[in-house]
Amino acid sequence: MIIVRAPLRVSFFGGGTDHPTWFNRNEPAAVLSTTINKYVYVQLRRLPAVFDFNYRIAWGMLEEVKSIREIQHPVVRRLLEHYDRDGESGYEIIYNADLPSKTGLGSSSAFTVALLNAWFGNHERLCSKRFLAQEAIHVEQELLQETVGSQDQVAAAFGGLNRIDFFPGGDFSVSALHVPAERRNELQDSLMLFFTGFSRSAQAIENLKIARYADMASNLREMHAMVGEGERILANSGRDIGEIGDLLHQAWMAKRSLHPSVSNGFIDEAYETARAFGARGGKLLGAGGGGFLMMQVPPERQAAVKEALSSLTHVPFRMEREGASVVLYNPELASNYLAADARIC
Repeated sequence: MIIVRAPLRVSFFGGGTDHPTWFNRNEPAAVLSTTINKYVYVQLRRLPAVFDFNYRIAWGMLEEVKSIREIQHPVVRRLLEHYDRDGESGYEIIYNADLPSKTGLGSSSAFTVALLNAWFGNHERLCSKRFLAQEAIHVEQELLQETVGSQDQVAAAFGGLNRIDFFPGGDFSVSALHVPAERRNELQDSLMLFFTGFSRSAQAIENLKIARYADMASNLREMHAMVGEGERILANSGRDIGEIGDLLHQAWMAKRSLHPSVSNGFIDEAYETARAFGARGGKLLGAGGGGFLMMQVPPERQAAVKEALSSLTHVPFRMEREGASVVLYNPELASNYLAADARIC
């Protein structure tokens, strides 16, 4: 049995430029994001041949089926169809998460990364973070034909506070932001996360935005430029950390202009209320339409903002650095998962 986890993420700047429809036009593409200490967990183990089913998949529902083609969870079904080339049967896959799915924190890609890590780990293959990210992108964009970007898979695999650049053809680079501990704490101490209480289909919203990419070039280039400015603010401890909030506000205004489905009256009212009570700026995380609202708020104003948004659920969090990792490995075979002779992905 193997248990793995992959972190959720919050994206600060550059979201939207990470889609292949954009960067394959040879346009500038990058995001600035961090993973947080909220995780998706996947437990995978072989099932003994004593049950009247071959696969048990526990997620929002419990599936017990004979064949892979009967599995309803699209990622699990497609991944097993693609990677289970030896025709093995008998797996139990259990999904758990610290926060709800479809809420703008990259949980879908975190699940894909975790499931890949569990699958290859169970087959005694040590996978690099780059391999996990690349395979997760392949599963979602190619095998499942989903209209999704590439930032969430990379963030979940690598972990940390990073600038991620994307290039034509799908290559990417990950540059960790080496921010002093005091500055890092200053940033995370000023961030507040609120759950709006409803989820949305990221793919549906992405489809609407992508259809207008040709008309949104100037907006997307502006959003890309904010990645560099965000880096400069964080790197200079002499600058007010509230400038991140001001830049987030600019980014949110630019993102809202991409398509009307990005926001709604309820979200706009919550956002403006937070600003009225002291938040410098913020954004709705993910594609838009619902999920988590992140606000940058000076510590002395956070109690007032929390009270003003009492109808929303406040979720404290911290930034994390580890990325995709193995929580527990109990090998059924004699060789050890971490042995020197383990196969490398």
